Order: sequence, then C-alpha cells, then structure tokens
Amino acid sequence: MPAKREVILRCMEQIQQKVRRGEPDLCDKLFQQIHRLAGSAGSYGFEDLGQAASVVDRYLIAKTLEPGDLPELGAMLQKLLDEIDKIIAQHG
Repeated sequence: MPAKREVILRCMEQIQQKVRRGEPDLCDKLFQQIHRLAGSAGSYGFEDLGQAASVVDRYLIAKTLEPGDLPELGAMLQKLLDEIDKIIAQHG
C-alpha cells in the first residue's frame, strides 16, 4: 500500500506539469493504479478506499484535464491518499 501511495503522488506531480504545459495526456500509470484500486479494494475489505478510487476513476475517464481542474482532482486524490493512510496505519 505505501508503494501505491507513492505512485499516486508522483503521477499527480506529472499530471500537474503536463496540464500546465498544455499536454493533453494523463499519467497512464496513475489511471491504471486508480482503476485497479477502484475494482479490487472492496474485495479486500477496503470499501471506503474503493469508493474514493471509483470517484477519481470516473473523473479521469470523463474529463480532458485543464489547468482549472487540478484543484478538484487534487482534492479527490487527497481523499484517496487519506484512505490509504488509514489502511497503512491500521494494517502496516
């Protein structure tokens, strides 16, 4: 779980840079990680994590990111990271 957290943080930084430069593509690694979490977290008993990941997953699927979208995406990712932090604190 700590490794997934680090991937999400690194990808968020890359997305911010790409959006600011006007590059339309997302960090594929972020999308893959979020999509996997959304699909599998609940089956491991992490329903809140799965719900947070699903929100981000749907957002990334539906949008072409613009610079103005970064605060909203950042807030969603922070909720996701908070859920990961809870799991790390409880399970190591």
